[in-house]
Amino acid sequence: MIDSESVERIEVVKGPHSVLYGARAIGGVVNFITRKGGEKTVQGDVKMGYDTSANGNFESGSLYGSSGGFDYRISGSHYDYGDRHTPDGKLKDTDFGNHSVSSWLGYQLDQHKFGLSLERLQLNTKTYSDPAKLAPPMVKFSINIPNMIYKKVGTFYDYEANGTFWKKLHLDYYDQQIIRHFRNNILLQPIPSMQVKQNYGVNDRQSTKGANIQSDYQFFEGDRFIIGAQYMRDHVDQHSQTEKGTSINGRPRPSTIEKTYDAWKQESWSLFAQNEWEFAKDWTWTVGARQYWLKSESLQKIADQGREESSDNHMVGSTSLRYSGFENSELRLSYAQGYVYPTLFKLFAQSSAGRNDGITYGNPNLKAEKSDNIEFGIRYKNDNWLLDSAVYYSKARDYITAIKCGAGDAQVCHGNLDPSQFYVNAHKATTYGLEFQVEYNGFDIIPYISGNLMHRELDLKTRKTDKTGDPWLTAKVGLKNISYFEQWELESNLFTRLASKTDNDTAENSINAIHSAGWATANLELDAYLGTDRLYRVSIQLNNLLDQRYITANESLPASGFGAVLSVGMRF
Repeated sequence: MIDSESVERIEVVKGPHSVLYGARAIGGVVNFITRKGGEKTVQGDVKMGYDTSANGNFESGSLYGSSGGFDYRISGSHYDYGDRHTPDGKLKDTDFGNHSVSSWLGYQLDQHKFGLSLERLQLNTKTYSDPAKLAPPMVKFSINIPNMIYKKVGTFYDYEANGTFWKKLHLDYYDQQIIRHFRNNILLQPIPSMQVKQNYGVNDRQSTKGANIQSDYQFFEGDRFIIGAQYMRDHVDQHSQTEKGTSINGRPRPSTIEKTYDAWKQESWSLFAQNEWEFAKDWTWTVGARQYWLKSESLQKIADQGREESSDNHMVGSTSLRYSGFENSELRLSYAQGYVYPTLFKLFAQSSAGRNDGITYGNPNLKAEKSDNIEFGIRYKNDNWLLDSAVYYSKARDYITAIKCGAGDAQVCHGNLDPSQFYVNAHKATTYGLEFQVEYNGFDIIPYISGNLMHRELDLKTRKTDKTGDPWLTAKVGLKNISYFEQWELESNLFTRLASKTDNDTAENSINAIHSAGWATANLELDAYLGTDRLYRVSIQLNNLLDQRYITANESLPASGFGAVLSVGMRF
């Protein structure tokens, strides 16, 4: 839900950050930093383009600036895409559209910084369903989201204390809403003379409020101590309607309509503290802990059971050791504990499955996932070489994952089988692998490779499997170059994206695993910056040059065939 044109830069911070940024950040943080004001009173940029792979057009623009302690930005974007083109033709029901607006207002007064942000995104999309995968008696299946609206208001305050011990105070608060309409239509034909329709619709609203406070201290040279607290509250209201009807020999019988209302709430509180200490030359030790208190509850009565609710509390810790005594190198060794409490949607809701053609069902019996994670990494950089690599190992207990609906899962899956799925706690999950990035800058044309080697094994109720639907290899290999001319410069990037084959055999009562072939695509990107101050930009992306047929892991939607994306933009 972040407009790419509003992103100023993306920071990848490796190492354990589960204390400062939450227990999911066991291996690192990807931080999207959005644009704020500018250097002049009034500045701006506009961009427009066309994507042949789906007859899609897009436009975006921003107006921003700074004056008298104030800085501001107003941005908007619009996307309108048709059905996706693949090597086998168009995919029906893959069109989508969205538009977004956002604004930012900041004010600096001496050591004080105030900020206000507003965001709104509206989209509509459909979900492709492969008719060849429909198992009898199902003859038609469709899912779409005719409307989804995302709204967010955020405020923050920063105080640069710069005292002897107290260095900084940060406060922020946000209030966001996601309104979603979900439609699922099914047509069954159990015998030639009979058809049964099942139309399922859901309208839900998710309201989230969150607040953070963090204070930074330095008690002695080479030390940084951070302490803070976080609060978040989620509330979901869901109205659903199921219509069932039967026709025999083309004569419809009266339909039945069932309406339901559900509401759920989840609250979490946490306190955290972390200390980073340069205790010797070239050595840095970081250690921290975060304490969680969480509570989830269903606000509607279920049969005679009353309200369903659960609560939990848990502490996670992390520590890392970094050594930079070798020339141009840094070694890091880290340990982090993970703690993932299931979201309201994983506990209670039904949603369209982004990972397949069916429905994903919540499971109110889910428990929190806990894990231990170890990583050893090395980063080397000189004038010519960049090497960043790490080996990692993770052991998760009560690992939360979505598995296929099998013959013994009729109750939680409401009678639907594969390709639908539902969330469960696998007994254990063991994951290990190697991530790598290598780049050589000794030539004008720079070769590079980045990727991940991974193996995962799930310990289910009755058996173990390493056929989890995850590729053991994903990678990007390419050549890039920047050429400078008097009035313009050209950035070029020729690369291959690839992934190995996958097998998914996660259903307890499955007979056959779902196999997905490995794939590789060739791609070319060209970006030209024109003018004395490089104010104008022309971009061409040529994707899937060889028009390969492929489907990425954990997806059911065939990827686009050969397509070109042309865009032009300017700054003023």
